[in-house]
Amino acid sequence: EGNKIGPALWGVLGRKAGSVSDYKYSKAMEAYEKTWSLEEMNNFLIKPKDWIKGTKMSFAGLKDAKERSALILYMNNNTDTPLPLQ
Repeated sequence: EGNKIGPALWGVLGRKAGSVSDYKYSKAMEAYEKTWSLEEMNNFLIKPKDWIKGTKMSFAGLKDAKERSALILYMNNNTDTPLPLQ
């Protein structure tokens, strides 16, 4: 589905951060230059504003590791190219 409050998340894992062409990211996200690996997404989801200083994402974060894992697995299953789970 298309962009809404945030960029479309289909295929987000394995994609470079801030790279959806028709979404206006914060300068911090555009400059981040990393790819969304499983580990990178996990760290970001703990507390986005601490992981990427200056992000405009207002989500407070997920402290619970099981909740983060479930969300990351969901995102990994909703892609054309899932990342290996190792």
